[in-house]
Amino acid sequence: MADVSVSGSASFAYTDAGGNAESIHGGGVSFALSTTTDAGVSISGSSAISLDGDSVNNSSSSTGVTSLTFGFANGSITLGDDIGVADGKGKVGELVGYADDGLRGVSYTTGIGDDEGSGIAASTSIGDMSLSVQYVWDAAAQGNVDGATSTTSGASLTMPVGDMTLTLATAADDVNGTNMTETAGALTLPVGAGSLSVGITGTSGDTATKKGESYSAAYKTTMGDVSVGIGYTAHDVNSKKGQQTDVTLSTSLGGGASLWAEYTSTSGTISADTATTNASVIAVGTSVSF
Repeated sequence: MADVSVSGSASFAYTDAGGNAESIHGGGVSFALSTTTDAGVSISGSSAISLDGDSVNNSSSSTGVTSLTFGFANGSITLGDDIGVADGKGKVGELVGYADDGLRGVSYTTGIGDDEGSGIAASTSIGDMSLSVQYVWDAAAQGNVDGATSTTSGASLTMPVGDMTLTLATAADDVNGTNMTETAGALTLPVGAGSLSVGITGTSGDTATKKGESYSAAYKTTMGDVSVGIGYTAHDVNSKKGQQTDVTLSTSLGGGASLWAEYTSTSGTISADTATTNASVIAVGTSVSF
């Protein structure tokens, strides 16, 4: 009696990290299932067969229906083992998905310890605002409602401000008694033929190597048939500073296929160089949606 839809995607990429070249291939098939009760409540879930598409050390996996979403007239509630909280909302300049493979990462960045697991998420609309709240009662995704050693919570609010869009978010976790809190904001506004996003993230708590601020910005536009993105994120954490700059290009080939290129570089306090890592990485590839 349910509605079932099937979709898929696949990608192939070539990356170069200072002369160390790698190929990355992955993709998967997704199954979306939904039905509607006599009372008009929609119930949906999803399952997938996947091969990690953005890592050289990819791994295959298959999942059952890890969560159920109940849709109502003015919002939805999701219950299950794959609930994520509203962290990372201020890091708008992090654009690359493939070029960070083999990259010497920034050593100290803001963040919390755990951001998903067994829990509940609810979303609703309040006028022209969108509100989402989440609570993860077991970050280990073992379903332990009242005795888990790690829990996480979060909330985000998105609203229009004139011709701009403002997002405010917060997330907090308790990982075996170690507590961290993240507060973030992001503002997107039209500039020229594209859009400019700026964001800030602040973290506090028990983990010194994650306490501090991150400042981020991105500009996205279209030049002819090519979509262009430029992003920058600066971290000031534990009295250490590090920066990352991203550039992305993509063009559609039709039929769900596209060609793309990515470039990223880091500076400041970053991880040590190795035979397989570099402070700058370039990636080119193709992606297709079926």
